[in-house]
Amino acid sequence: MAAVVDIDDLRAIVAGSLELEPGDVADDAHFTDDLEMDSLALLEVSSRVEKRYGVAVRDAALGSLRTLADLRILIESLLAEGSAA
Repeated sequence: MAAVVDIDDLRAIVAGSLELEPGDVADDAHFTDDLEMDSLALLEVSSRVEKRYGVAVRDAALGSLRTLADLRILIESLLAEGSAA
């Protein structure tokens, strides 16, 4: 059975890392263009994801993330694999 990650959970993680309200993080918001997320904020998201879901996200995978949907797909695949990307 495939793992399903709640998009609102991820929204809260991203919002908390950027010190925003969850409602300010739209599903299709581009992390760098729309939310002005820098590399440090992305590392914060990665750390929070690891704590919440128990999966480690490699730096190379972090660079490919653009939206909440990308983050959700990555986490679900890591959970399904049971290992780090």
